[in-house]
Amino acid sequence: MNVYVEQDAEDYLFAIESISKENTDLITNVIAIGLSGQTPSVVCTAEDGSSVRPVLIWQDNRSGSEADELTSHFGNPMQLIGTSLPWAASACPAKMLWLSRNEEKTVSKTRWILQPKDFVGLHLTGTAISDPWSSKGLCNVKTRMPIEELFDFVGWDKKVMPQLLDGFASRGKITKEASSRFNFNLGVEVSVGWSDAMCGMAAMGVLTEPGSFVITGTSAIVGSSSHESPSDASGLYIIPNTCAPMSVTYGPTQSSGAAIAWASELFNEDPSDLIDSALGAVSENIPIFLPYISGERAPLWRSDIRGGLYSINAMTGKAEIAAAVMEGVSFAEKQVVELAEELIGYKQNNIRLGGHAGNDIRWEKIRHRTLGRAISRYEDIDITTRGSAMLAHAIISKDFLKSYRSLAYKPAISIPLSEDLAYSESKFKAFLSAQEYAIDLANKNRNRS
Repeated sequence: MNVYVEQDAEDYLFAIESISKENTDLITNVIAIGLSGQTPSVVCTAEDGSSVRPVLIWQDNRSGSEADELTSHFGNPMQLIGTSLPWAASACPAKMLWLSRNEEKTVSKTRWILQPKDFVGLHLTGTAISDPWSSKGLCNVKTRMPIEELFDFVGWDKKVMPQLLDGFASRGKITKEASSRFNFNLGVEVSVGWSDAMCGMAAMGVLTEPGSFVITGTSAIVGSSSHESPSDASGLYIIPNTCAPMSVTYGPTQSSGAAIAWASELFNEDPSDLIDSALGAVSENIPIFLPYISGERAPLWRSDIRGGLYSINAMTGKAEIAAAVMEGVSFAEKQVVELAEELIGYKQNNIRLGGHAGNDIRWEKIRHRTLGRAISRYEDIDITTRGSAMLAHAIISKDFLKSYRSLAYKPAISIPLSEDLAYSESKFKAFLSAQEYAIDLANKNRNRS
């Protein structure tokens, strides 16, 4: 099933205008700006800075067949792109191929392909600049050079790739036009910025020391950092040392908070109330839930796989289904964490937890029973914003490690019980068995079509 998810790029600029009008005193005291944003998205931008068409954001999967074609043609992308970027519908190359086949005028009008934070940066400083990781698929992330062979295949000119700099570098200063529109002081420096995922990683310290992590939102970003990169990562991404202070092996899942929202709508209940009800679930009546309601990204990369509830019995009620949804989300995270650690060759004693779940202690018991690890929970209002602030601070300090230490947040640490560890081990095996069935069913459906 194709899912079309678009967004007007001008909304990003209108949001800044709104914030500046409502926070005049704060805006005029800003001395540096750090940028972050959703990736991978495709913001087709004209020479004058306007958006050519609505933004194709990461959730848009209409380019599934193009992703399959890229997989067939290029195979393992390590040599070409410098990372184990899956040829997925969520990534830029597949979206670019779809656009060249379906929207020739879009291609001809586009001067740069940017990410949302880079579109904002262009309107703040007048410079079309990105960081190499956000532009993966346009550039080789190790050499930072455009991938001519890939550009030719997807039908685009390599000139659409913006200039690339480190995320913690300055992309320039607030222009006179931007100062007038957004009320920032003229000459304030703006960071190149990182993706929201990398800013979350930065705030949790995994870009300054090795660590395993889960960052939750609509989806979840899950992985482990290390001093050295693995040679390949199969179904996960590898952020190399050329893109960040440390290498990170990680994967984005498709549904985290989105699965909770789905279940809440199913029961016509507020998401917070649904989580409350899960706390009263009886363990032996909790079924297995596969959170593939919109397909799955890491580590399966199957937009056609579907979720399911398995092992329901007569005593399974709303509380047990709510708990199953929460467990299923967390078991999907566990699978990615363990794969990342296997590739790196080192298992961490604890997992750093940030995002919505880091701020909700009601998830703590669920994650002890699923992840089976000690948890360092970052009760931060917005961990991505903290990472962005570190980027702004680094413009001034000229030292990202110093900026991290200046703005770091101390987590709350908790330890699972022995029965949590036993539950995690046995239930995870059942989760993987159900997953095998779902993959087999998706394969049969694919063959029939």
